[in-house]
Amino acid sequence: MENKKSCKSLLITIGWINALFALVFFQLFCGIIAVCMGIVLRSDYHAKTHGLVLIIVGIISGITGWILNYLFV
Repeated sequence: MENKKSCKSLLITIGWINALFALVFFQLFCGIIAVCMGIVLRSDYHAKTHGLVLIIVGIISGITGWILNYLFV
């Protein structure tokens, strides 16, 4: 049980870091990783709301980062 809880917190941390990085660095890659972490959280770890929020934020931050990169470069 403890191992599953530590893996869940690790997935949450990696997902949110990638969602934030999608605004600045590697928009498409980090956005996809954040969405994948949200899907794994929803399906395997039964964190439905946190996984859904991570999926939505990953998509929005990836698109927003892509637009910001296009405007400022």
